[in-house]
Amino acid sequence: MNAPVPRLIRANDLLPNEPRIRNAAVQQELTEKHLLPALHELEIFLLTVRLQIDSELHQGQPVKLGKPYPLGQCLEIALTVERRLREIKETSLPPQAHAGLRVFRAFLRDGGEFRLIWGDLRRQYFQNAFQLGTLYVDVANDTVVPSKPKVEILPFHKADIVPMEDFLHFATIAGRYWHDRVYPNHVLPSLAPYCPLIHVGKSGRVQIHDSSRYMLALTRTAAFTPSEQVLSEASMPHELFDWLRTALQETPLTLPRSPEEGRQLALQRCGEYRRKRWHQNPRTDQKVAETVLKLNRRLARQAHFQQRKDTAMSSIRIDNIEYDLNTLSAEANAQLQSVQFVDQELARLQAQIAALQTARNAYVNALKAALPAQGKR
Repeated sequence: MNAPVPRLIRANDLLPNEPRIRNAAVQQELTEKHLLPALHELEIFLLTVRLQIDSELHQGQPVKLGKPYPLGQCLEIALTVERRLREIKETSLPPQAHAGLRVFRAFLRDGGEFRLIWGDLRRQYFQNAFQLGTLYVDVANDTVVPSKPKVEILPFHKADIVPMEDFLHFATIAGRYWHDRVYPNHVLPSLAPYCPLIHVGKSGRVQIHDSSRYMLALTRTAAFTPSEQVLSEASMPHELFDWLRTALQETPLTLPRSPEEGRQLALQRCGEYRRKRWHQNPRTDQKVAETVLKLNRRLARQAHFQQRKDTAMSSIRIDNIEYDLNTLSAEANAQLQSVQFVDQELARLQAQIAALQTARNAYVNALKAALPAQGKR
């Protein structure tokens, strides 16, 4: 495996949503002045906003990828909260949230920074959260484990969120968090310098990655060398290549005849785009993101890759190393089956817990509505 690609950045030169603090000394001073004395009020305010948007988001997308709201909807919640905080009025909040809103606004007026961040949380998850001065604020803390508090506020350095270093780093977290198998994008050479990865989920769902603002900017600022790093790996499996080629044959993009040809063309495109200085043009990011969105929607409509017997996977990837299933010992196969069984049971139990938690919340709301207006004091 190749070494990570270094990226030299200036002290205040951040990529979009990069989890790092600009002007840390100034932000710490403002945090101590405005936020730290009123953390309780700030938490009540943010929790109130989160509760206000929950019904709206639950109604709009009650289930995502087979999981009930709020599981898996970290980004949707964070983006909605961000929009709400930019335009919120005191009259839309209950009195107990007014103090937190005033603290938040005073902090911003004084030059405090509030921005959405995204990165690797504790070497386990992709995380969308906020940097508020020198605080880490997660308004979607219950989107993996629904029993956790909805809002978490920590000193930024204690949150242990770090920027994504390169696509190998991205692939590692995707394997741990999403349980995806990740391969180089040798089927779409013209797109590969921007999005050099193909992901295969546990269900066989195939997606092109990653068209987030951060990852697109990451590979461009390093003149596509992060993409070259993963595209230079061994060619993607023929079974997956053939499946993708069939799924994408009606698109206007030129498709190679083999993964080996695709690998060669993808690497050539990286050099070509670098010579043309396309990495210096951030305006291409939006077009790439729109293209990837359309392609991923097309792929999502296809029969899932693993559901097709003629394209069954013959290998397994562990710690980013691929193993041929036909070469595993009897003991290794037995352990693999045990791991797969436990994974299935965990997924079943997690879905059951989430469903029960959702039902409990509904019962509690119904109970509150049925209680008399004034209880015992």
